[in-house]
Amino acid sequence: MRIGHTHADVYDRESDYWQDIEDAQNAQIEAKKSLSKAATDDKKSKTIDIGILPQEGE
Repeated sequence: MRIGHTHADVYDRESDYWQDIEDAQNAQIEAKKSLSKAATDDKKSKTIDIGILPQEGE
C-alpha cells in the first residue's frame, strides 16, 4: 500500500488543472467569436431585409 503522492502524481494533476483552465479560456474565446459573428451576420441580414426605403413624396 502506498501512502502519499509521487512527484509524477502531483505533476499529472497540476498538468490536468492547467489544461482545464486553458480549455476553458479557449472555449470562452470561441464563444465570443461566435457571438460576435452572429451579431454581425444579424446586422447584415437586417440591412439586407430593410433595403432602401423610399423618400417621402415619391
